[in-house]
Amino acid sequence: MSGVKVQGFGGKAPKMFARMLPQEMAQIATNTKLDSGRLEGWKANSNAIGLTVYGGHSVTANTKSLFKYGSFWLGSNNEADFIRSPIAEDPHHRIYVTGAHSYPQMTTGFIVSSGNFYRLGIPAPTQFSSAPLLVPATSLNVDTEEPSSVSYIYTYVSAYGEEGPPNVADITHILNKRTDQLVRITFPTVAAPNSVISTKRIYRTDATGTFRRVTEVPAALLEYDDIRTNAQLGEAIQSTGHVGPPDNNATDHPNGQMLGLISLPNGIVAGFSGRTVIFSEAFLPHAYPVANSLTLKSDIVGLAPMTNGVLVLTKEKPAMISGLDPRSMSMTEIDSTLSCVSKRSIVDMGSYVLYASPDGLVRATEQGLTLITEPLISRDQWQELTPSSITAFQYEGQYIAFYTNGTESKGFIFDPRGGSDAYVKLDFHATAGFNDLEEDLLYLVVGGSVVKFASGSAALQYQWKSKKFYNENPVNMGVAKVDREGSGSVTFKLWADGILKHTQVVADSSLFRLPSGYKATEFEFEVVSQVPINAICVYETAGEVGVG
Repeated sequence: MSGVKVQGFGGKAPKMFARMLPQEMAQIATNTKLDSGRLEGWKANSNAIGLTVYGGHSVTANTKSLFKYGSFWLGSNNEADFIRSPIAEDPHHRIYVTGAHSYPQMTTGFIVSSGNFYRLGIPAPTQFSSAPLLVPATSLNVDTEEPSSVSYIYTYVSAYGEEGPPNVADITHILNKRTDQLVRITFPTVAAPNSVISTKRIYRTDATGTFRRVTEVPAALLEYDDIRTNAQLGEAIQSTGHVGPPDNNATDHPNGQMLGLISLPNGIVAGFSGRTVIFSEAFLPHAYPVANSLTLKSDIVGLAPMTNGVLVLTKEKPAMISGLDPRSMSMTEIDSTLSCVSKRSIVDMGSYVLYASPDGLVRATEQGLTLITEPLISRDQWQELTPSSITAFQYEGQYIAFYTNGTESKGFIFDPRGGSDAYVKLDFHATAGFNDLEEDLLYLVVGGSVVKFASGSAALQYQWKSKKFYNENPVNMGVAKVDREGSGSVTFKLWADGILKHTQVVADSSLFRLPSGYKATEFEFEVVSQVPINAICVYETAGEVGVG
């Protein structure tokens, strides 16, 4: 008996010679959803009706980043990263952004609809307009009282309570003050572009030389008289090292602004600049002390949160950073050559991370790295996709990816759980997306519009082409049957020894004849449809299919 019956359909394994594929696997599997075992198409995308993107961005085919916060959306034509505030029940509903502008930014749920963004981080203020003055200049207690040496600094505080580092204490401004004297402080005008400075906090040294809070005054106030005693001073300054993240100041930050913003446990935020990973203070995403940083050997491509730390993916060897305190993080270089070629390919899959390397798709866990596409896709085949162009998202445990290789802009789905249906192609391309875990929806930007992935009522048209079936003795396949469901047609094609022999539109599950007059040793067939298919049979005679 010569012939074949395929049921329990699988995906692609282009690395394998087409004749050596398992019976259920395919040379072509596009838009095919195979988790049920039968052949069917993914649901079509549906339009995201009534969606409004704020922040001054209009969604087009150039949109590369998309983010949802509550009921509103943000977007960017750059490779931007958005995170929510790590502060529980943040009354300002703050959102932090890197990569969208020339410097890291912050906005809130109350102002973003107006397109208002502020520079992330609070700058150190400029020096006092003049040296603090004693009033009166000469004390009446010179002969009866020992003076106290005092020095002053001050900080800027934003409208959201974020305090920055102080100005530099000037040793020439130390005063010898007695109790019958006050100190008059003169401030310059606030200099903090693209920031929203609300107040200034004044600090004075106590008897031990520690700077303690004197008071907090409006940002616009230009003069203040300090009459407080040491006993009336408040807490010691906490924000001495609370500088902002690297920005567009090329003199201070030659490696450029901080990018790749991610949230970690314990309220820590992390990003990178050049070869350096930078951590915020816990629950203070505006403050990035210089001491809270680690430098790698190679330029960083992107970061991904892990259970016990951060996976740092670079142009060379990756590294793992672990720790709970941003001041005491430890780094271990991973002995692997699986570099990362696309920041947008990095996807947090829950208990592991997937990313694109030059050789294929890599699964990263805290135990190590695995090239999970190696059994299915060769390095050359992977390179044909231009992996540096990949942008990807997690959806229902699967890796949904899109690429542009100069010839086509398409997508693919890879299921890291493995199986014969692990790898299929998509016939459309998305430039951006957002995985909404609350709604269990993947939003994509396709053709310049926001759509919901696989949420339509109809199925996509799919294409599935079988392996090459081989017979040592030449035969003529005479009949075929497509066991299908539902209404709608199936286009069936048959090749013999690489030559297309037959094309037929199949309207039902009945047996149909194939052309005669030839014999061949190698056969392959293809179906294109939107309806589910349970099995496909191709045989020499009708009797072999079980039909007289």
